[in-house]
Amino acid sequence: MSPGGRRAPESDCRLLILGGPRAALREVIIARCPGLAVETRRLSDADVGDAAERADIILGWTIPPEAARRARRLRWVQCLGAGVDRLVAVPELPADVVISRVGRGFGPAMAEHVLGYLLALALEVPRALDQQHRRAWEPYSAPLLRGRTAVVVGLGEIGGEVARLLRAAGLRVLGVNRGGAPSPHADETWPVAALDRLLPRAEILVLVVPLTAETRHLLDARRLALLPRGAWLVNVGRGALVDEPALVAALRAGQVGRAALDVFEVEPLPADSPLWDLPGVVITPHVAGPDDVAHVADVFAANYARFRAGQPLLYRVDRACGY
Repeated sequence: MSPGGRRAPESDCRLLILGGPRAALREVIIARCPGLAVETRRLSDADVGDAAERADIILGWTIPPEAARRARRLRWVQCLGAGVDRLVAVPELPADVVISRVGRGFGPAMAEHVLGYLLALALEVPRALDQQHRRAWEPYSAPLLRGRTAVVVGLGEIGGEVARLLRAAGLRVLGVNRGGAPSPHADETWPVAALDRLLPRAEILVLVVPLTAETRHLLDARRLALLPRGAWLVNVGRGALVDEPALVAALRAGQVGRAALDVFEVEPLPADSPLWDLPGVVITPHVAGPDDVAHVADVFAANYARFRAGQPLLYRVDRACGY
């Protein structure tokens, strides 16, 4: 059945994998879902619209607008990851098409990314590598990371794991979620409405929230000014959570002392972005949540069984909320 309750004969179901690790996913999904016809395309392929016309299911990060307009058989889109902003932002995708995300599995990798790059900044790893490159013996001291206060905005499956790991490393963690519901992983938990009151306490600010209309430019010039001077920023959520020109100005002024940025408003980050050259900034190419073929295939296979049986899909997205 489809997610709407109509049985979908397996021999009639066609899956289109758009982007991502297409070949590896196709191999695993064919093995896990016998009888499912699977095609793969790159988002830029000239015939992606033709393939979308044949698809009952699409697995990918997003869909080109023209392909979405032609996808008349489409009943369900399984996102490749946890963030679905690039899917819900496609107005050509019909309202009755169900979107699901990859719910669990990214937490451990993204938490290690956050802690790892905080340690790299605290231990002056960029400075050490520069000195090694220059063959320069210039001793320095690195202050401890433990004992600092981190504000983690977003305490879902990923943010909760980030908070847990930071606490285990000796940081005091102030967590922020929509309603302020207590979390076992944070020393204090506050609602998002209290964010302005928390920012002056944030020696380290970590963003782990989805991109929605409410969270776009959540960190703007006004809120950057509320941080203690020299605060550190880690963004593993979405680039548009941060007003990038305001962040550049705050970094240049020393209001933000260091930043580990994995996501950006425009990706790939343009070569002329000033972020590339600012001291104290570490840039990674959207790798905090790695492509995990086995995990994505597990979620897809479980949801495909539900799709066939007419059962509600796991990690179904509320398109009005954006997650």
